[in-house]
Amino acid sequence: MPLKRTSVWSTVIFIIFCFLTFHPYTIQASSSSKLILKEYTFGQNQKFKVGFDGQNIIVHIRPRPGEGLFRFASWTLRDWGNNYKNIKKYNQDKPLQKGQYVQFPFSALNDNMQSIVLQTLFPNDSSEEEVWAHRVVYHGETISLIAGVFAKNEISYQKLAKYNNLKDNGKNLQIGDVVNIPWSWVRKELNLKPVEVKEPLVVKLDQFGEPHAYYKMNKGESLYSSVVIRFTGRTLAEDVNDMAAKLLKLNNIEDEHFIHVGSEIKIPLEWISEDYLVKKAPTPSEVEPEEKLEIEPSKKEYPIHIIIDSGHGGKDPGALFGSIKTGDLIFEDETVYDISLRLSDLLKSKDYRVHLILEDPNQDKPVTELSMIKDSDERVMVHPPFVINHVNIGINMRIFLINHIYEQLIRKKVPRNNIVLISLHGDALHESLQGATVYYPDARLRSSNFRKLHSIYRKRKEYRKDIEFPVRDNSRAALLSADYGKTVIESFQKAGLKTHKSFAVRGYYYRKGTRTLPGILRYSKIPTSILIEVGNLNNRSDREGLRKAAYRQKVAAAILDSITTRFNQG
Repeated sequence: MPLKRTSVWSTVIFIIFCFLTFHPYTIQASSSSKLILKEYTFGQNQKFKVGFDGQNIIVHIRPRPGEGLFRFASWTLRDWGNNYKNIKKYNQDKPLQKGQYVQFPFSALNDNMQSIVLQTLFPNDSSEEEVWAHRVVYHGETISLIAGVFAKNEISYQKLAKYNNLKDNGKNLQIGDVVNIPWSWVRKELNLKPVEVKEPLVVKLDQFGEPHAYYKMNKGESLYSSVVIRFTGRTLAEDVNDMAAKLLKLNNIEDEHFIHVGSEIKIPLEWISEDYLVKKAPTPSEVEPEEKLEIEPSKKEYPIHIIIDSGHGGKDPGALFGSIKTGDLIFEDETVYDISLRLSDLLKSKDYRVHLILEDPNQDKPVTELSMIKDSDERVMVHPPFVINHVNIGINMRIFLINHIYEQLIRKKVPRNNIVLISLHGDALHESLQGATVYYPDARLRSSNFRKLHSIYRKRKEYRKDIEFPVRDNSRAALLSADYGKTVIESFQKAGLKTHKSFAVRGYYYRKGTRTLPGILRYSKIPTSILIEVGNLNNRSDREGLRKAAYRQKVAAAILDSITTRFNQG
């Protein structure tokens, strides 16, 4: 794809021909009456508008005051010294005028402008450990388009489709689909890898001239908690250990227990968590006013409905740590189910309407001591109920039920802000981590639809062939849920309960180097949907606490406090 500068016009024509040969999808300038272009500012008050018309990337750029063709071309065009006169053609043979935009073919733009346009047009894309993750946000996006703008010339769209295991060569991409592009395939000229970091990290060039992040170790710090967990965002035990092993090898460290104070740890920039990256995306110049987030119930005469999902159950115990011998064996599903019953009782005492997703026919009230013998008869309360004998089917049944309850309440005119989904879980993180974490649905990881056709689902009253998740709804859900997640963490802290030190409220987590989101959050239509990890079961202190009835009651009371705070209902 990248076209190098040349003073020979015939060479330029040849390279463009090669581009079209390698990539059958051609990006052309076009217009559409339905096309909405948003204006952005970058650099020295440089303005441009960008949009996608269902087939083509549309780019309008405004010259700076007093610029002629030559100066305007110098920061917009590829091989501008030879091609500057093309701007007159793009402007329909009219002279440049102050404040007026010129429509450019995307392929004519230089690498810097193409990079700016792509990062603006596709804001959900992200830098991952091994790949650039492109997330489909427009109807009409094709694998040919994606390969044509992001990948090197030799990477065909068929090759990219095969890498991502896409059926029919990726002809039927849906909004929310992810197309991963290995870094070795990405056009380096686009400079998509992060290049700036926040303190205490610094960026330096290594011996090969490649930029990396560096962190200087302080006294008492460990590679696991002070570097891997803090700066890469990895929290699952397997991922933390894997990342630590990679860093030890990269930095030629033989023993993680003997890292000298002042030693600099080199970290690849694509491994750094977003929390420590400096983003330089263009800023919106004319932004439509965001929809006001109505935290208060919009109609006081309607009660607040709390949908409680107790994680795992049945065949799936979830996280399992400790042992009978030491007396601290703990099952995630039994722990959070007991908390769900305690929370339900507290909510009902305050006149909230409670909807429990899961039921254990052998336990209808909280217990003093958690059993160290697995109970496997929990069921999802669809109609007829589903005893959880299959993990994925159990999750899908919950999704159907949660969305059915929500839609039933909406039909009864219950305001959508009066409905909250709380999914309870227990973490299985690296043992050094302690405390609660709240996850909210990051809009980038939300899906556009949920569809299951198997007869086991169709037999349930709650079944729907398609559940749609519009982009606008996903964005709103992320904002509302993150806001409520902060309230939950504040209530935990107020109650003296431990919360995750670095990532107490998160929109995603990493699994094997890739961002992901729990299915319950990915497919919930409820605008305020959160998943609470009540503690890290792999941490001895958290485990010992959660085995105590008083501690579990304290957790339930903290969640109640967050709800009363949310709705100002004492």
